[in-house]
Amino acid sequence: MRIRAVSLDVGWTLAYPRESMWEIFADVCRGAGVAVSAEETESMVRSLWLVGQRRAEEHLRSGGQYSDSDEEFAAQFRFLGQLIFGQLGVRGDTETLMEEFFRRFWQPDQWQVFPDALDTIRTLRGLGLRVGVLSNAPSDMPKLLDRLGILPYLDYVVISAREGTRKPDRRIFQRAIELAGASANQVVHVGDMYVEDVLGGRHAGVHTFLIERGKHALFPNHAESEGRNLADLRVVRSLAEFVDRVRDLL
Repeated sequence: MRIRAVSLDVGWTLAYPRESMWEIFADVCRGAGVAVSAEETESMVRSLWLVGQRRAEEHLRSGGQYSDSDEEFAAQFRFLGQLIFGQLGVRGDTETLMEEFFRRFWQPDQWQVFPDALDTIRTLRGLGLRVGVLSNAPSDMPKLLDRLGILPYLDYVVISAREGTRKPDRRIFQRAIELAGASANQVVHVGDMYVEDVLGGRHAGVHTFLIERGKHALFPNHAESEGRNLADLRVVRSLAEFVDRVRDLL
């Protein structure tokens, strides 16, 4: 069936932080007296992340569900901080350290759009497609989308903390499909996470693409597609390339 809609992830797909998560965590650690680089922090978390993703993949395939809320979303970052601080032997009040992380990571001018983001949305709409956002994010994400100039161009917005469920759960994809006014096989989704975006989307029946943003990816020194065993995994390096691939599906 003809493609009718496209859903886009936000973080590291449409927009990225000027200061990476790993730079901020490393700086917080240094402020607490532990010398560590952003690259070391990233590599340490990546190894733990892959273990967690394998478990998430098994949970998804067994029919498991994923809930979300503003509190749960923040708790994921706190858990990550506890892992980092614990592994590195950082002393101090974890909550105070995380407050510093949150202050810097979510400050208004920290996030910026990728140069190809707005042109991509305009082009997709020009092709007659409905375009929306599907993101694991806090409930105030629409404010950020508005500040970045993205919100006025969207036909629908699906945010995990507002929906009470998060990717890779089938239910949040179904919500996006519903708002797109399409059937599952008429929707294309693109995002930067293998389990959340690719496997989650496929589980819901939509077409999926993995985007790898290089130095501006969540893990800039570790390709998300590396070591994945999905035979027909579709990977793009930019949203401009993604548009070309979408044209092939029309």
